[in-house]
Amino acid sequence: MIVSNSGPLIHLAKVGRIKLLKDIFGEVIIPHEVKLEVVDRGKDEGMGDAFLIESEIENGWIVTDKSNDHKVKEIAESAGIDIGEASAIMLARRMKCPVLIDDLAARRFAAGLGLEVIGSIGVLIRSAKLQKISKREAFEALDKLARVMWLSVDIYEDARMIIEKLDRANS
Repeated sequence: MIVSNSGPLIHLAKVGRIKLLKDIFGEVIIPHEVKLEVVDRGKDEGMGDAFLIESEIENGWIVTDKSNDHKVKEIAESAGIDIGEASAIMLARRMKCPVLIDDLAARRFAAGLGLEVIGSIGVLIRSAKLQKISKREAFEALDKLARVMWLSVDIYEDARMIIEKLDRANS
């Protein structure tokens, strides 16, 4: 189980790899704020990934948590992150599970709270390591991710190097 913010859901859906989350974590929990951002607003804007994510919610492995942490807005403002990120972090903290976030400030905040933080690239690397996808598929997905989200050259190159060093039998 993992709690996710909107970014990784959107990014992995856009590159056709959202089901890796199910393969690795089984269940993905999202705060209601994330569902509103990803599905409701996304559908209003005609984003194809919003319909895909909604379909996976209907399939039952992405679950919306409707509990409300009244401190989320205050936490978001003080940490300089958005409400969806703060909601995901606080939910992961409450559930004592990892959190899936790509935004650097939110990742730092979550790590500062002692949470295990994973991002979209980490999902690809973990998937290749667990042989859910081949190294070739991981490289292809990484290249697609670089087109749908901001990645520094260093992060991109580091990810390629990590994938390359994975067990040679996994290619």
